[in-house]
Amino acid sequence: MGTSSMYVGPNRSPLLPSDFDDGNSDHPDKPNNDPEQKQDGDKPENEKPSEKPRDDDSPSQESTSNNTTQNSPWTRAKTSMSKYASGHGGRNGKENALSDYVKGHGGSRNAAKSAKSAIRTTINIGDFFGGVSKKGISQVLKEFQISTEGRKPKEILNDIVNILAPTPDLNDDSVARKALIDTMSIIYEKFDDEKQDITLLDSIDPDISKMLVEKYIETFIYERLIHDVGSRIEKKAENSAAAAKIEQELKDYIETKVSTTLKDKPLSIINSETKNIHVLVEELYQQCYKVLEDQL
Repeated sequence: MGTSSMYVGPNRSPLLPSDFDDGNSDHPDKPNNDPEQKQDGDKPENEKPSEKPRDDDSPSQESTSNNTTQNSPWTRAKTSMSKYASGHGGRNGKENALSDYVKGHGGSRNAAKSAKSAIRTTINIGDFFGGVSKKGISQVLKEFQISTEGRKPKEILNDIVNILAPTPDLNDDSVARKALIDTMSIIYEKFDDEKQDITLLDSIDPDISKMLVEKYIETFIYERLIHDVGSRIEKKAENSAAAAKIEQELKDYIETKVSTTLKDKPLSIINSETKNIHVLVEELYQQCYKVLEDQL
């Protein structure tokens, strides 16, 4: 069924053309001066679900005699999602599952702090599309060393994705990249007509950067959830149709909460030139996770 798949969920067709290059780009990545790239020592290894998520609710033999491990936040998170997926979560099953999931990450602060790849990608989106609004797509493509001569728009967009997203060496990187691919579908749809030129981007809403940043944060939080506990939905839902319905309910709920949280936030200033930008973006993620954690 593929519910917990990194790249394709149930009943979801690929968003990008069949020739999309999902590997490393030949173009150099924009320099990254992320001060948050130091190792996160705030949580022990067995409390980092996005790095080593477990696929079952049962504790290991080693932890069977350890009540602390059996009752860990991550175990409760998987149990809550299992109950919700099986229809036994009660009236607030969805809300409880999401709240326990955030707590399984160590709370909203740690959930945001550990989303390093997503934070970098969020800033990259602001850099690129904020630049398009100010300088035009042709100039920005030159700055990012993306060739346009004799190439179709979607080929150029593939290069943009490869530059904005981190190389998927780790789980967190892969989820961040998947979220970017889903987010960029908004742009790809504008080039369904093969006769369109890449300069069409110059006529897109000047607030495109703000819109994409908001959409990306929504999408990342959802895709990370599916990556971490999607197996609970796959195993506990009645069938594939029920699993797809549950995923859509989670996605819609997250989008609504994130959109409300980010309303009137200064998303248009998200770029690498803004002072303390990594702190600012991390705080945005923390606020979004906080709303889910506290069921606000």
